[in-house]
Amino acid sequence: MKTNYIGHDEVYKKRLAAGARGWDVSDDGYEIHQSKLQKVLNMGIAPSEGRLLELGCGAGNIGLWFAEQGYSVCGLDIAPTAVELAQSRAQESGLNAQFSVGSVCELNSYEDDSFDFVYDSHLLHCIIGKDRQKLFENVIRVLRPGGFFLVDTMCYSELTHDLEGFDLETKYTIWPDGTATRYIGEEEVILDELRNAGFKILSNHRDSEDPDGHSMIVQVTI
Repeated sequence: MKTNYIGHDEVYKKRLAAGARGWDVSDDGYEIHQSKLQKVLNMGIAPSEGRLLELGCGAGNIGLWFAEQGYSVCGLDIAPTAVELAQSRAQESGLNAQFSVGSVCELNSYEDDSFDFVYDSHLLHCIIGKDRQKLFENVIRVLRPGGFFLVDTMCYSELTHDLEGFDLETKYTIWPDGTATRYIGEEEVILDELRNAGFKILSNHRDSEDPDGHSMIVQVTI
């Protein structure tokens, strides 16, 4: 399936030029996101401290929030425009956070067993086909034994039918040129993906704060 991951950089350029703080156009989106994450952390399953890797860090909005909670944060994104802003914000804040440009499917900059916590920052649905397995393999590689993976991903609902370009058979959203931009699989299919990759499901639930009704939160370990 054809992909265009680097195309996210052009979207960031346009949104930031229009005054957005990151991928989300308004601050409200980040406040909702942080509230949701706080509720997940309050469940007591995720580690309350340690080294955290954010996959799809964008402009650092959420990574810096995690740093404010006391985590030592590394963030990775394919979009240089977003990462440059994240780096600038981290430097200005003085928080313990570092952001880099790179592929979330490779994680080449990170050593084995080097993180306590990996966070899918509402990114997994952007990863297509066999690249998803590569991402899972590398998450397992960089997590320490017993490490924690928090997945925040779009998943199929009746509302998904209304998304532009959504193909019911493949569960991809597809541009007219054939590029797949999102995989919005059914809940149990995504859970099976995680199990088959070697993760143990600790909890999962639909994201009640997602205004579009497409997301679920999964807490897993290795």
